[in-house]
Amino acid sequence: MAFKTDIEIAREAKKRPIQEIGDKLGIPTEHLLPYG
Repeated sequence: MAFKTDIEIAREAKKRPIQEIGDKLGIPTEHLLPYG
């Protein structure tokens, strides 16, 4: 069984806006820095 490489895992990941993730964790938008 071959393991996936880091890049293969990263490319398969569904990316979501940081504000959406912050909402689920209870972090207000004004406390997030959306860059990177």
